[in-house]
Amino acid sequence: MNEFNEKFASAFPELSFVHFVSARIDADRDAVTLGAVYDRRRENDYESQAEKIRGAAATLFPPFAKVTVTASPSGTGSRDLIHLVRDFLQKESAYVSAGADRDNISVLMGDPPSVTLTLTPSVAEYAESENVLPRLKEYIDLRMFTDVALRVALREENMEEVARTLGEKIYKPRFSYERPGEGRSVNPGGRTPMCGQQIEGTAKYICDCVEPEYAVVYGTLSDLRLREYTPRKPVKGEVTRTFASFSLDDGTGRLRCVWFPTANTKEAVKFLQNGACFIMSGKTEYDERAGDGSLQMSVRRFTGCERTEFEVNKVVRLPDDDYRFTRPRKYESLAQVNMYGESAAPLTDEPLVILAPMTVSANKYRPGELIEIAAVRIDDGRIIETMDSLIRPHTNMTDEERSDAGLVASDINGKPYFEQVLPDFYTFWSGRTVTMFPFDFNMNILKGYLDKLHIPVPETTDMTVFADAKELRRACPKTRRALPVALAYAKFLTKRH
Repeated sequence: MNEFNEKFASAFPELSFVHFVSARIDADRDAVTLGAVYDRRRENDYESQAEKIRGAAATLFPPFAKVTVTASPSGTGSRDLIHLVRDFLQKESAYVSAGADRDNISVLMGDPPSVTLTLTPSVAEYAESENVLPRLKEYIDLRMFTDVALRVALREENMEEVARTLGEKIYKPRFSYERPGEGRSVNPGGRTPMCGQQIEGTAKYICDCVEPEYAVVYGTLSDLRLREYTPRKPVKGEVTRTFASFSLDDGTGRLRCVWFPTANTKEAVKFLQNGACFIMSGKTEYDERAGDGSLQMSVRRFTGCERTEFEVNKVVRLPDDDYRFTRPRKYESLAQVNMYGESAAPLTDEPLVILAPMTVSANKYRPGELIEIAAVRIDDGRIIETMDSLIRPHTNMTDEERSDAGLVASDINGKPYFEQVLPDFYTFWSGRTVTMFPFDFNMNILKGYLDKLHIPVPETTDMTVFADAKELRRACPKTRRALPVALAYAKFLTKRH
């Protein structure tokens, strides 16, 4: 955003107390959302000129773009400084971020304020080679309107912890193929290079793209959308350049793709047509705009090819044998509860698994990613086992979202992703009927994640078969946490409430 800020400050010097730090572009809706900060001392100025600032920023975009600005005052306290440091390191240097946890970042609020990172010699050497401190200073100065002093202090490495980390088993989800001898790849013929060198070899199934990686995929192009943007390094006489967003479908799945051409490949846009078949190579990454853990490919090269017919192999993802992340736990109720609960007959004595998910948001139209899942097994009208796990989302949660869910940042950090958790729950409910309430809403969320991992959807039944919806709503506790909700429904169905 440095170049954008320079253009904005030169065109509107009277508004230079506002700095833009992020831009989110929605090409489908021709919408741009700008994130900005302003000097806290100029808060009255910003409130009185907010619409003027939005209009000024909009003049730097094409006239058809709908521009909105969300801004907040820049902080000046120690907590704000620590938050900015952690935010930068997590985004720009995962290695330094891992070596500088919360206890190894100290702030001294003087004139100027200073930040000290206490690092081991190896991490400090890496930070120096990656020019981390100057980039961090630029990042903080842009957002705080103050001159911050940064330094690194050395600490000894814990060699026992290093050895334990190096010897730790790396978790890798396993697959089981229905016909493993056939392989899972596509090899189309009639290839014609269109963007970059011709792509050789085979392409993988799109349904097998389940984690960020460099991949080669084949499919039919659809939903093609072309947009103009201002390139970072335009050639002489060039003002705008065309980029493309589209979907690629091979019959096993559909992958969202985006292609930003270079100066040498910009003419290749003429080859992109709906219904044409391509082999494409690029980097798959989690789609932060979708916010549901799905992938999007940034295309580097594409090669035209013939339409290819192939037989799709079915796949089932198997769980980890040792339940590394989640384990079933035997349910033990209080003795006093049993004294009063045995007299009433349970509403059902069927073997059921009651499932309860929790998502980032309570908004039923935009629930966001899955962040917790819990399951309770009941047999013969008794609660037998429980199983639950928090889930780390692939996109960052805001402080407000964590607060609404009853969580703090440390609750989520270090937790497994849904790719690692759901195979274990597949084992927990395998062979049993799964029920939820409300059924349709929760089932739609669960099915989307199961489809991503190729896990079979379990046999299900609506919980309203056993009890009236009004009674189930009354039985639900006033919390969004998954395990209390699942247990409350289990106790209601077994008459243990």
